[in-house]
Amino acid sequence: MLEKILKLYVMAMETGCTSPLPHLFGPPGTGKSTVVKQAADLLGVQMHTINLSRVSPLELEGVQMPHGTEEAMKLRLLHATFWTQLNEGDILLFDEFLRAFPEVMNGLLDIITARQVGGLQLPSVFFLAASNSVIAYDKALEDRLLHLPVPDPRKSKQEREHIGRLIVSALGLLPVMATSTEMDALISAEILPMYQLLDHLKKRSAPPILEGSSVRRLIGQAELREVQSSALRELIDVNNMLVKSDHKWQYLFLLDGKNVQPTYRQIAEDLLASGKVTPLQARNIRLNLQLAELEESRHPTDKE
Repeated sequence: MLEKILKLYVMAMETGCTSPLPHLFGPPGTGKSTVVKQAADLLGVQMHTINLSRVSPLELEGVQMPHGTEEAMKLRLLHATFWTQLNEGDILLFDEFLRAFPEVMNGLLDIITARQVGGLQLPSVFFLAASNSVIAYDKALEDRLLHLPVPDPRKSKQEREHIGRLIVSALGLLPVMATSTEMDALISAEILPMYQLLDHLKKRSAPPILEGSSVRRLIGQAELREVQSSALRELIDVNNMLVKSDHKWQYLFLLDGKNVQPTYRQIAEDLLASGKVTPLQARNIRLNLQLAELEESRHPTDKE
């Protein structure tokens, strides 16, 4: 998907093509906005995001403000900041695109085509959209969209490996866990069911009730140390078992402060003092220590 966005960016900026609008679609939490941000970073440009589900028809262009005094007073359009902050070459993502009000959509399509907002000429910017659906309210709107599905890990081993690496790097687990049987079990049990949505969207049928969990949700559970997925807990438990056997303590990811071995505090403090751990590893080490302290405060040992 990243390569495709980079190609579309170059083509659109070179040709000035304004229709159809590239439209990323897929289940929630599958990295649509993340991959756009990666493209912007690689290109060295700014990424701007407008969540269209929150934009009312009255604020699409901006607001009318009084200008002048007494008889000379007139209303002047104060353009919305999401238009005035754009610079040449930037990327503008219209998120939750197909959840916008029809009135917003109608006005937006004119803006996308003409690249003008209430008399303001927009700089040369790459527009694209993202939604969880492809079901549009209007055939004319449908004709202006270039639907681009997110990669399907059910059909792509490369995408499954990408998801594994993403989870491991986000949490700071041992690199070997990205291709472990536990990671494969987690992806199969929690993440792949989310992509059943693509089957329905390709047939233009009503989306089913979403099953499974997104990568975003799973990472969030782990970061909050409130893991509800048994497959994710198993992945972390096996990671910690390997950490202890291989003495690679910088990769330890505790979910609570129970059964922390007595020597860990000194090991953790030595790792932090060494300066040889990454910022993510340092954060996890500090959180591990805090969890141990919380457990100790709940169950203080009796002192003679």
